[in-house]
Amino acid sequence: MTVCLSVKDVHKTYGKSVALNNVSLELRNGEILGFLGPNGAGKTTLVKILATILIKDSGRVEIFGYDLDKHENDIRYLFGYVGQDTERSAYARLNVVENLQFFGTLRGLNKRKIKEQIEKLAAYFDFQANMDKQFMHLSGGQKQTVIVMRALLHDPPLVYLDEPTKGLDPVAAKRLRTFLKQYVYQEGKSLLLTSHIMSEVEELASQIALIHQGHIVVTGTAQALKAAVGVNEFVELQKEGLPPSVQEKILQLEPVLFASERDPQWVSFGVKDLFNGTEAILQTLRQENTRVMMRHLTVSLEDAFLHHVGTAAEKFE
Repeated sequence: MTVCLSVKDVHKTYGKSVALNNVSLELRNGEILGFLGPNGAGKTTLVKILATILIKDSGRVEIFGYDLDKHENDIRYLFGYVGQDTERSAYARLNVVENLQFFGTLRGLNKRKIKEQIEKLAAYFDFQANMDKQFMHLSGGQKQTVIVMRALLHDPPLVYLDEPTKGLDPVAAKRLRTFLKQYVYQEGKSLLLTSHIMSEVEELASQIALIHQGHIVVTGTAQALKAAVGVNEFVELQKEGLPPSVQEKILQLEPVLFASERDPQWVSFGVKDLFNGTEAILQTLRQENTRVMMRHLTVSLEDAFLHHVGTAAEKFE
């Protein structure tokens, strides 16, 4: 597949604070790249640079072969952008149709095409009942839906979405995710999605880039990132009531590979096989006359982040 977005060694600072530290990534046609990291990791800064809102300090960006520094105006017609500043992304006193007509005209669309696109998007998002409402009278989730519609109005080949489901109710968020998968995988578009919501990124992205403190640590599929943890399952025991001596005996069991602290109240034992690992741990607890709370968890993207970055102190949600 053809590379539509190429980012090489992009660096950005705010005073003495480094927001992006030589970030490099590629996005190909027909792919969704999930840009995953905690709040403050640098996700929004990168998207604003790609959307020509911020200027990078150094590095090179090419979008469909256009150099971002030399062909800024050409590039602006090739992408749609949804940022986090929803309230200021449309005109408060215009209704939804008027807003979309205005932004469609700015994109160079004729009246017939604007009408077709508005009707198509309104139907998909089941938004017809809100089209005559002023933007200022919409709920937060409804406003976010309008901004997504605005970004897709000119049917761009590349879309940047910065926390796109922020403020959406679960039904609207699911509808948006379904639309985005169809938009990319069936129509051959490309999407850069920034999020700190693990499940959203795992559902949508064909590739995931983990970013921490302005640096991309690793890029790969969700399956590959989780496989690097070394296990597929965890058996967790509550720390309260678990003597250190018993914990050491569990670590010596053949099905148990290692222990980690995914949660400060629990000890997580990574196991080769869930059934054999659970059985061996239960047998040890019985032998040691130890009763503690137990639970089972499948390896998650957060585990992958912890494995690759070495810390999970930041908040993802």
